[in-house]
Amino acid sequence: MAFEVEFDLVYDTLQGALEAGQVLTVSEVNARVEQRLESDPALQYIWVRGEVSSWSVYENRHAFFTLRDEACQLSGVMWGYALSQLRVHPQVGETVCVFGSIRVYAARGVYQIQAEFLIVENRAGILWQQYELTKCKLEAEGLFAAERKRPLPKYPRLVGVITSLEGAVLHDIVRIARERHAGIPIVVFPASVQGEGAPASLVAALTLANSDAVEQAVGVIDVLILARGGGSIEDLWAFNDEAVVRAVANSRIPVVSAVGHEPDTVLTDFAADARALTPSAAAQMVFPSRTELREQLRQLGERLERLTRFERVRDRLAAVQMRLEQACARALDQHHKTLLGYATRLAQCSPEAQLARAREQLARAERAIVQRVAERLAAHRQRLTALAATLDSVSPYAVLQRGYALLRDPYTHAVLTRAAQFSANQPIEIVLADGALRATITEVMHHDERTE
Repeated sequence: MAFEVEFDLVYDTLQGALEAGQVLTVSEVNARVEQRLESDPALQYIWVRGEVSSWSVYENRHAFFTLRDEACQLSGVMWGYALSQLRVHPQVGETVCVFGSIRVYAARGVYQIQAEFLIVENRAGILWQQYELTKCKLEAEGLFAAERKRPLPKYPRLVGVITSLEGAVLHDIVRIARERHAGIPIVVFPASVQGEGAPASLVAALTLANSDAVEQAVGVIDVLILARGGGSIEDLWAFNDEAVVRAVANSRIPVVSAVGHEPDTVLTDFAADARALTPSAAAQMVFPSRTELREQLRQLGERLERLTRFERVRDRLAAVQMRLEQACARALDQHHKTLLGYATRLAQCSPEAQLARAREQLARAERAIVQRVAERLAAHRQRLTALAATLDSVSPYAVLQRGYALLRDPYTHAVLTRAAQFSANQPIEIVLADGALRATITEVMHHDERTE
Protein backbone atom coordinates (compact mmCIF):
# COMPACT_ATOMS: atom_id res chain seq x y z
CA MET A 1 0.00 0.00 0.00
CA ALA A 2 2.88 2.33 0.86
CA PHE A 3 4.48 1.52 -2.48
CA GLU A 4 1.34 2.43 -4.34
CA VAL A 5 1.13 5.77 -2.48
CA GLU A 6 4.79 6.53 -3.19
CA PHE A 7 4.37 5.63 -6.86
CA ASP A 8 1.35 7.91 -7.10
CA LEU A 9 3.37 10.82 -5.67
CA VAL A 10 6.21 10.17 -8.08
CA TYR A 11 3.82 9.93 -11.00
CA ASP A 12 2.13 13.19 -9.99
CA THR A 13 5.54 14.85 -9.80
CA LEU A 14 6.36 13.59 -13.30
CA GLN A 15 3.07 14.90 -14.62
CA GLY A 16 3.77 18.31 -13.09
CA ALA A 17 7.22 18.40 -14.55
CA LEU A 18 5.92 17.44 -17.98
CA GLU A 19 3.30 20.15 -17.86
CA ALA A 20 5.87 22.72 -16.76
CA GLY A 21 8.36 21.60 -19.42
CA GLN A 22 10.93 20.62 -16.80
CA VAL A 23 11.76 17.07 -18.10
CA LEU A 24 15.18 17.25 -19.73
CA THR A 25 16.48 15.21 -22.63
CA VAL A 26 19.84 13.44 -22.48
CA SER A 27 21.32 16.04 -24.78
CA GLU A 28 20.05 18.84 -22.52
CA VAL A 29 21.59 17.23 -19.45
CA ASN A 30 24.93 16.73 -21.20
CA ALA A 31 24.79 20.28 -22.51
CA ARG A 32 24.23 21.66 -18.99
CA VAL A 33 27.09 19.55 -17.65
CA GLU A 34 29.28 20.74 -20.50
CA GLN A 35 28.36 24.38 -19.81
CA ARG A 36 28.99 24.05 -16.10
CA LEU A 37 32.32 22.24 -16.36
CA GLU A 38 33.77 24.22 -19.24
CA SER A 39 32.81 27.53 -17.65
CA ASP A 40 34.32 26.68 -14.28
CA PRO A 41 37.66 28.57 -14.05
CA ALA A 42 38.93 25.97 -11.58
CA LEU A 43 38.84 23.37 -14.35
CA GLN A 44 40.38 25.44 -17.12
CA TYR A 45 44.11 25.68 -17.88
CA ILE A 46 45.12 23.46 -15.01
CA TRP A 47 48.03 21.08 -14.34
CA VAL A 48 47.13 17.46 -13.56
CA ARG A 49 49.66 14.93 -12.29
CA GLY A 50 49.16 11.17 -12.67
CA GLU A 51 50.44 7.88 -14.00
CA VAL A 52 49.83 7.03 -17.64
CA SER A 53 47.79 3.82 -17.80
CA SER A 54 47.10 3.99 -21.56
CA TRP A 55 48.46 5.99 -24.50
CA SER A 56 47.30 5.53 -28.10
CA VAL A 57 48.27 7.69 -31.08
CA TYR A 58 46.03 7.61 -34.17
CA GLU A 59 47.69 8.39 -37.52
CA ASN A 60 49.93 10.96 -35.77
CA ARG A 61 46.95 13.34 -35.67
CA HIS A 62 45.74 12.94 -32.12
CA ALA A 63 46.30 10.82 -29.03
CA PHE A 64 43.96 9.39 -26.40
CA PHE A 65 45.29 8.58 -22.95
CA THR A 66 44.31 7.81 -19.39
CA LEU A 67 45.83 9.15 -16.19
CA ARG A 68 45.41 7.47 -12.82
CA ASP A 69 46.43 7.73 -9.22
CA GLU A 70 45.83 5.42 -6.28
CA ALA A 71 42.05 6.01 -6.30
CA CYS A 72 40.78 7.43 -9.61
CA GLN A 73 41.46 7.79 -13.30
CA LEU A 74 40.92 10.58 -15.84
CA SER A 75 40.63 10.28 -19.62
CA GLY A 76 42.39 12.74 -21.87
CA VAL A 77 42.97 13.75 -25.49
CA MET A 78 45.75 15.65 -27.21
CA TRP A 79 45.00 17.05 -30.65
CA GLY A 80 47.35 17.34 -33.59
CA TYR A 81 49.00 20.72 -32.93
CA ALA A 82 49.83 19.94 -29.32
CA LEU A 83 50.88 16.38 -30.26
CA SER A 84 53.31 17.68 -32.89
CA GLN A 85 55.02 19.79 -30.22
CA LEU A 86 55.47 16.82 -27.91
CA ARG A 87 59.15 15.95 -27.67
CA VAL A 88 58.84 12.70 -25.73
CA HIS A 89 55.85 10.41 -25.94
CA PRO A 90 55.00 8.92 -22.57
CA GLN A 91 54.99 5.21 -21.90
CA VAL A 92 52.46 3.29 -19.89
CA GLY A 93 53.38 3.42 -16.22
CA GLU A 94 55.21 6.75 -16.38
CA THR A 95 54.23 9.67 -14.21
CA VAL A 96 53.44 12.83 -16.18
CA CYS A 97 52.18 16.36 -15.64
CA VAL A 98 49.51 17.47 -18.12
CA PHE A 99 48.46 21.09 -18.76
CA GLY A 100 45.01 21.58 -20.25
CA SER A 101 41.29 22.15 -19.68
CA ILE A 102 38.34 19.92 -18.88
CA ARG A 103 36.10 19.30 -21.85
CA VAL A 104 32.84 17.36 -22.15
CA TYR A 105 32.18 14.92 -25.02
CA ALA A 106 28.42 15.31 -24.98
CA ALA A 107 27.71 12.59 -27.51
CA ARG A 108 29.00 9.94 -25.08
CA GLY A 109 28.37 11.79 -21.85
CA VAL A 110 31.98 11.73 -20.72
CA TYR A 111 34.44 14.37 -19.71
CA GLN A 112 38.15 14.48 -20.30
CA ILE A 113 41.11 16.76 -20.11
CA GLN A 114 42.15 18.34 -23.38
CA ALA A 115 45.94 18.51 -23.08
CA GLU A 116 48.01 21.37 -24.40
CA PHE A 117 51.32 20.25 -22.91
CA LEU A 118 52.58 17.01 -21.39
CA ILE A 119 55.79 16.55 -19.46
CA VAL A 120 57.16 13.15 -18.43
CA GLU A 121 58.04 13.45 -14.78
CA ASN A 122 59.67 10.05 -14.26
CA ARG A 123 59.69 6.57 -15.67
CA ALA A 124 58.76 4.58 -12.60
CA GLY A 125 55.02 4.67 -12.15
CA ILE A 126 53.37 2.64 -9.43
CA LEU A 127 51.82 -0.09 -11.58
CA TRP A 128 54.72 -0.10 -14.02
CA GLN A 129 57.20 -0.62 -11.22
CA GLN A 130 55.10 -3.43 -9.78
CA TYR A 131 54.85 -4.97 -13.27
CA GLU A 132 58.65 -4.97 -13.69
CA LEU A 133 59.26 -6.40 -10.23
CA THR A 134 56.84 -9.27 -10.79
CA LYS A 135 58.23 -9.93 -14.24
CA CYS A 136 61.84 -10.09 -13.01
CA LYS A 137 60.89 -12.39 -10.15
CA LEU A 138 59.00 -14.89 -12.29
CA GLU A 139 61.56 -14.71 -15.07
CA ALA A 140 64.32 -15.58 -12.58
CA GLU A 141 62.30 -18.64 -11.55
CA GLY A 142 62.24 -19.81 -15.16
CA LEU A 143 58.49 -19.46 -15.69
CA PHE A 144 59.05 -17.64 -18.97
CA ALA A 145 61.74 -19.99 -20.33
CA ALA A 146 61.36 -20.97 -23.96
CA GLU A 147 61.89 -24.68 -23.21
CA ARG A 148 58.66 -24.65 -21.17
CA LYS A 149 56.63 -23.70 -24.23
CA ARG A 150 54.59 -26.51 -25.76
CA PRO A 151 53.42 -26.64 -29.36
CA LEU A 152 49.73 -26.09 -29.93
CA PRO A 153 47.81 -29.04 -31.41
CA LYS A 154 47.16 -28.63 -35.12
CA TYR A 155 43.78 -30.30 -34.97
CA PRO A 156 42.26 -29.87 -31.49
CA ARG A 157 39.22 -31.96 -30.63
CA LEU A 158 38.06 -29.79 -27.71
CA VAL A 159 38.91 -26.15 -26.96
CA GLY A 160 38.47 -24.31 -23.66
CA VAL A 161 37.93 -20.54 -23.41
CA ILE A 162 38.45 -18.53 -20.21
CA THR A 163 36.89 -15.08 -20.46
CA SER A 164 33.98 -12.98 -19.34
CA LEU A 165 30.49 -13.85 -20.53
CA GLU A 166 29.94 -10.14 -21.07
CA GLY A 167 31.38 -8.15 -23.91
CA ALA A 168 32.30 -9.03 -27.47
CA VAL A 169 35.34 -11.24 -26.81
CA LEU A 170 33.48 -14.53 -26.37
CA HIS A 171 31.17 -13.68 -29.25
CA ASP A 172 34.13 -12.99 -31.55
CA ILE A 173 35.91 -16.22 -30.60
CA VAL A 174 32.80 -18.32 -31.13
CA ARG A 175 32.02 -16.59 -34.43
CA ILE A 176 35.51 -17.14 -35.82
CA ALA A 177 35.55 -20.72 -34.55
CA ARG A 178 32.25 -21.46 -36.32
CA GLU A 179 33.51 -19.81 -39.50
CA ARG A 180 36.74 -21.78 -39.49
CA HIS A 181 35.65 -25.14 -38.09
CA ALA A 182 32.16 -25.60 -36.66
CA GLY A 183 32.84 -29.21 -35.73
CA ILE A 184 35.14 -28.43 -32.79
CA PRO A 185 33.24 -28.02 -29.52
CA ILE A 186 34.03 -25.16 -27.14
CA VAL A 187 33.91 -25.29 -23.34
CA VAL A 188 33.58 -21.84 -21.74
CA PHE A 189 34.91 -21.19 -18.24
CA PRO A 190 33.40 -17.85 -17.17
CA ALA A 191 35.71 -15.56 -15.21
CA SER A 192 35.91 -11.97 -14.15
CA VAL A 193 38.59 -10.25 -16.22
CA GLN A 194 38.67 -6.86 -14.50
CA GLY A 195 38.52 -5.56 -10.97
CA GLU A 196 39.61 -6.70 -7.54
CA GLY A 197 38.11 -10.18 -7.78
CA ALA A 198 39.42 -10.87 -11.26
CA PRO A 199 42.74 -12.59 -10.27
CA ALA A 200 41.01 -15.08 -7.98
CA SER A 201 38.32 -15.71 -10.61
CA LEU A 202 40.91 -16.34 -13.32
CA VAL A 203 42.92 -18.71 -11.10
CA ALA A 204 39.73 -20.61 -10.25
CA ALA A 205 38.82 -20.92 -13.94
CA LEU A 206 42.31 -22.18 -14.85
CA THR A 207 42.21 -24.68 -11.98
CA LEU A 208 38.77 -25.91 -13.02
CA ALA A 209 39.78 -26.29 -16.66
CA ASN A 210 42.74 -28.49 -15.60
CA SER A 211 40.71 -30.59 -13.16
CA ASP A 212 39.94 -34.30 -13.51
CA ALA A 213 36.26 -33.56 -12.96
CA VAL A 214 36.08 -31.48 -16.12
CA GLU A 215 38.02 -34.10 -18.06
CA GLN A 216 35.58 -36.80 -16.93
CA ALA A 217 32.60 -34.59 -17.72
CA VAL A 218 33.49 -33.19 -21.16
CA GLY A 219 36.66 -35.02 -22.21
CA VAL A 220 40.27 -33.95 -22.68
CA ILE A 221 40.67 -30.26 -23.47
CA ASP A 222 43.47 -29.88 -25.99
CA VAL A 223 44.11 -26.11 -25.68
CA LEU A 224 42.93 -23.16 -23.57
CA ILE A 225 42.37 -19.59 -24.76
CA LEU A 226 42.76 -16.97 -22.01
CA ALA A 227 41.12 -13.90 -23.48
CA ARG A 228 40.15 -10.32 -22.76
CA GLY A 229 39.60 -7.24 -24.88
CA GLY A 230 41.75 -4.13 -24.86
CA GLY A 231 41.90 -1.53 -22.13
CA SER A 232 44.13 0.50 -19.90
CA ILE A 233 46.79 -0.97 -17.69
CA GLU A 234 44.28 -0.95 -14.83
CA ASP A 235 41.75 -2.86 -16.93
CA LEU A 236 44.30 -5.51 -17.82
CA TRP A 237 46.03 -5.65 -14.46
CA ALA A 238 44.49 -8.97 -13.39
CA PHE A 239 46.59 -10.65 -16.08
CA ASN A 240 49.75 -9.29 -14.43
CA ASP A 241 48.81 -10.81 -11.07
CA GLU A 242 51.45 -13.26 -9.85
CA ALA A 243 48.91 -15.96 -8.92
CA VAL A 244 47.31 -15.80 -12.37
CA VAL A 245 50.67 -15.96 -14.13
CA ARG A 246 51.71 -18.99 -12.07
CA ALA A 247 48.41 -20.72 -12.82
CA VAL A 248 49.01 -20.19 -16.54
CA ALA A 249 52.58 -21.51 -16.29
CA ASN A 250 51.46 -24.59 -14.31
CA SER A 251 48.57 -25.48 -16.61
CA ARG A 252 48.86 -29.02 -17.97
CA ILE A 253 46.82 -27.83 -20.96
CA PRO A 254 48.63 -25.59 -23.47
CA VAL A 255 47.49 -21.98 -23.02
CA VAL A 256 47.15 -19.16 -25.55
CA SER A 257 47.24 -15.72 -23.94
CA ALA A 258 45.06 -13.29 -25.91
CA VAL A 259 44.75 -10.22 -23.73
CA GLY A 260 44.17 -6.72 -25.04
CA HIS A 261 45.20 -5.47 -28.45
CA GLU A 262 48.52 -5.49 -30.29
CA PRO A 263 50.38 -2.85 -28.18
CA ASP A 264 49.26 -4.42 -24.88
CA THR A 265 51.64 -6.84 -23.17
CA VAL A 266 50.75 -8.61 -19.94
CA LEU A 267 52.71 -11.17 -17.92
CA THR A 268 50.46 -14.06 -18.93
CA ASP A 269 51.80 -13.50 -22.47
CA PHE A 270 55.25 -14.58 -21.26
CA ALA A 271 54.02 -17.56 -19.22
CA ALA A 272 51.64 -18.95 -21.84
CA ASP A 273 52.66 -21.44 -24.50
CA ALA A 274 51.67 -18.96 -27.22
CA ARG A 275 50.61 -15.34 -27.43
CA ALA A 276 47.97 -13.90 -29.74
CA LEU A 277 47.74 -10.18 -30.41
CA THR A 278 43.96 -10.22 -30.02
CA PRO A 279 41.26 -12.73 -28.99
CA SER A 280 40.21 -12.98 -32.63
CA ALA A 281 43.78 -13.79 -33.60
CA ALA A 282 43.81 -16.50 -30.90
CA ALA A 283 40.72 -18.10 -32.44
CA GLN A 284 42.37 -18.06 -35.85
CA MET A 285 45.49 -19.57 -34.32
CA VAL A 286 43.70 -22.39 -32.48
CA PHE A 287 40.86 -23.40 -34.80
CA PRO A 288 41.99 -24.90 -38.11
CA SER A 289 40.22 -23.55 -41.16
CA ARG A 290 37.95 -26.02 -42.93
CA THR A 291 38.62 -24.16 -46.16
CA GLU A 292 42.36 -24.50 -45.65
CA LEU A 293 41.92 -28.16 -44.67
CA ARG A 294 39.87 -28.80 -47.80
CA GLU A 295 42.55 -27.06 -49.84
CA GLN A 296 45.23 -29.17 -48.16
CA LEU A 297 43.19 -32.31 -48.82
CA ARG A 298 42.75 -31.24 -52.44
CA GLN A 299 46.48 -30.64 -52.76
CA LEU A 300 47.19 -33.97 -51.07
CA GLY A 301 44.77 -35.64 -53.49
CA GLU A 302 46.56 -34.04 -56.41
CA ARG A 303 49.89 -35.10 -55.00
CA LEU A 304 48.56 -38.64 -54.49
CA GLU A 305 47.28 -38.68 -58.06
CA ARG A 306 50.63 -37.42 -59.30
CA LEU A 307 52.35 -40.05 -57.19
CA THR A 308 50.03 -42.72 -58.61
CA ARG A 309 50.82 -41.58 -62.13
CA PHE A 310 54.45 -41.44 -61.17
CA GLU A 311 54.23 -45.00 -59.82
CA ARG A 312 52.71 -46.19 -63.08
CA VAL A 313 55.36 -44.37 -65.08
CA ARG A 314 58.03 -45.70 -62.75
CA ASP A 315 56.71 -49.27 -63.23
CA ARG A 316 56.80 -48.81 -66.98
CA LEU A 317 60.28 -47.36 -66.76
CA ALA A 318 61.32 -50.26 -64.55
CA ALA A 319 60.00 -52.72 -67.15
CA VAL A 320 61.77 -50.84 -69.93
CA GLN A 321 64.90 -50.72 -67.82
CA MET A 322 64.69 -54.47 -67.24
CA ARG A 323 64.26 -55.13 -70.95
CA LEU A 324 67.18 -52.80 -71.71
CA GLU A 325 69.32 -54.53 -69.12
CA GLN A 326 68.44 -57.93 -70.55
CA ALA A 327 69.12 -56.73 -74.10
CA CYS A 328 72.39 -55.17 -72.97
CA ALA A 329 73.31 -58.38 -71.18
CA ARG A 330 72.60 -60.44 -74.29
CA ALA A 331 74.51 -57.99 -76.47
CA LEU A 332 77.41 -57.97 -74.03
CA ASP A 333 77.40 -61.76 -73.93
CA GLN A 334 77.41 -61.94 -77.72
CA HIS A 335 80.16 -59.35 -77.93
CA HIS A 336 82.07 -61.30 -75.29
CA LYS A 337 81.81 -64.48 -77.31
CA THR A 338 82.83 -62.62 -80.46
CA LEU A 339 85.79 -61.10 -78.68
CA LEU A 340 86.76 -64.50 -77.33
CA GLY A 341 86.65 -65.84 -80.92
CA TYR A 342 88.76 -62.95 -82.12
CA ALA A 343 91.13 -63.48 -79.20
CA THR A 344 91.42 -67.18 -80.03
CA ARG A 345 92.08 -66.45 -83.69
CA LEU A 346 94.50 -63.72 -82.76
CA ALA A 347 96.25 -66.04 -80.34
CA GLN A 348 96.53 -68.61 -83.11
CA CYS A 349 97.96 -66.04 -85.49
CA SER A 350 100.37 -64.58 -83.03
CA PRO A 351 104.14 -65.32 -83.33
CA GLU A 352 104.13 -66.85 -79.91
CA ALA A 353 101.37 -69.28 -80.91
CA GLN A 354 103.12 -70.09 -84.17
CA LEU A 355 106.42 -70.56 -82.32
CA ALA A 356 104.68 -72.78 -79.82
CA ARG A 357 103.18 -74.84 -82.64
CA ALA A 358 106.59 -74.99 -84.35
CA ARG A 359 108.17 -76.10 -81.08
CA GLU A 360 105.50 -78.76 -80.75
CA GLN A 361 106.05 -79.90 -84.34
CA LEU A 362 109.80 -79.89 -83.76
CA ALA A 363 109.37 -81.91 -80.61
CA ARG A 364 107.16 -84.39 -82.42
CA ALA A 365 109.70 -84.57 -85.29
CA GLU A 366 112.52 -84.97 -82.80
CA ARG A 367 110.65 -87.76 -81.06
CA ALA A 368 109.92 -89.39 -84.43
CA ILE A 369 113.56 -89.08 -85.53
CA VAL A 370 114.82 -90.43 -82.23
CA GLN A 371 112.36 -93.29 -82.52
CA ARG A 372 113.30 -94.01 -86.12
CA VAL A 373 117.04 -93.79 -85.35
CA ALA A 374 116.51 -96.07 -82.41
CA GLU A 375 114.59 -98.48 -84.62
CA ARG A 376 117.30 -98.31 -87.33
CA LEU A 377 120.03 -98.74 -84.72
CA ALA A 378 118.18 -101.72 -83.29
CA ALA A 379 117.85 -103.21 -86.77
CA HIS A 380 121.53 -102.56 -87.54
CA ARG A 381 122.53 -103.99 -84.17
CA GLN A 382 120.45 -107.04 -84.89
CA ARG A 383 122.02 -107.37 -88.35
CA LEU A 384 125.48 -106.68 -86.94
CA THR A 385 124.90 -109.30 -84.33
CA ALA A 386 123.92 -111.75 -87.07
CA LEU A 387 126.92 -110.80 -89.16
CA ALA A 388 129.16 -111.04 -86.11
CA ALA A 389 127.82 -114.48 -85.47
CA THR A 390 128.45 -115.43 -89.09
CA LEU A 391 131.87 -113.84 -88.94
CA ASP A 392 132.65 -115.60 -85.73
CA SER A 393 131.70 -118.86 -87.34
CA VAL A 394 134.29 -118.34 -90.09
CA SER A 395 136.85 -116.44 -88.03
CA PRO A 396 140.28 -118.02 -87.80
CA TYR A 397 140.27 -117.20 -84.13
CA ALA A 398 137.42 -119.57 -83.72
CA VAL A 399 139.59 -122.23 -85.39
CA LEU A 400 142.44 -121.37 -83.01
CA GLN A 401 140.15 -122.22 -80.15
CA ARG A 402 139.98 -125.72 -81.49
CA GLY A 403 143.78 -126.20 -81.27
CA TYR A 404 144.98 -124.76 -84.54
CA ALA A 405 147.66 -122.04 -84.91
CA LEU A 406 148.09 -119.16 -87.31
CA LEU A 407 151.44 -118.30 -88.90
CA ARG A 408 152.14 -114.79 -90.04
CA ASP A 409 155.00 -112.51 -90.92
CA PRO A 410 156.17 -110.78 -87.74
CA TYR A 411 156.81 -107.62 -89.62
CA THR A 412 153.86 -107.35 -91.99
CA HIS A 413 151.50 -109.55 -90.04
CA ALA A 414 150.60 -111.17 -93.32
CA VAL A 415 149.14 -114.64 -92.81
CA LEU A 416 151.36 -117.30 -94.26
CA THR A 417 149.46 -120.28 -95.53
CA ARG A 418 151.86 -121.87 -98.05
CA ALA A 419 155.16 -123.61 -97.45
CA ALA A 420 156.60 -121.72 -100.33
CA GLN A 421 156.20 -118.57 -98.35
CA PHE A 422 158.79 -119.79 -95.79
CA SER A 423 162.60 -120.16 -95.96
CA ALA A 424 165.14 -121.51 -93.53
CA ASN A 425 166.13 -119.20 -90.73
CA GLN A 426 163.13 -117.04 -91.44
CA PRO A 427 161.57 -115.52 -88.33
CA ILE A 428 157.83 -116.13 -88.00
CA GLU A 429 155.06 -115.38 -85.54
CA ILE A 430 152.86 -118.20 -84.38
CA VAL A 431 149.41 -116.98 -83.23
CA LEU A 432 147.65 -119.23 -80.76
CA ALA A 433 144.22 -118.91 -79.15
CA ASP A 434 145.63 -117.26 -76.03
CA GLY A 435 148.80 -115.58 -77.33
CA ALA A 436 151.64 -115.60 -79.88
CA LEU A 437 155.06 -117.18 -80.23
CA ARG A 438 158.20 -116.05 -82.00
CA ALA A 439 160.08 -118.78 -83.92
CA THR A 440 162.64 -119.29 -86.63
CA ILE A 441 162.19 -121.69 -89.50
CA THR A 442 164.90 -124.33 -89.40
CA GLU A 443 163.71 -126.30 -92.37
CA VAL A 444 160.99 -125.98 -95.02
CA MET A 445 159.32 -129.21 -96.08
CA HIS A 446 156.94 -129.33 -98.97
CA HIS A 447 153.87 -131.52 -99.11
CA ASP A 448 155.44 -134.23 -101.25
CA GLU A 449 158.51 -134.34 -99.04
CA ARG A 450 156.57 -134.67 -95.90
CA THR A 451 154.77 -137.58 -97.34
CA GLU A 452 157.92 -139.41 -97.90
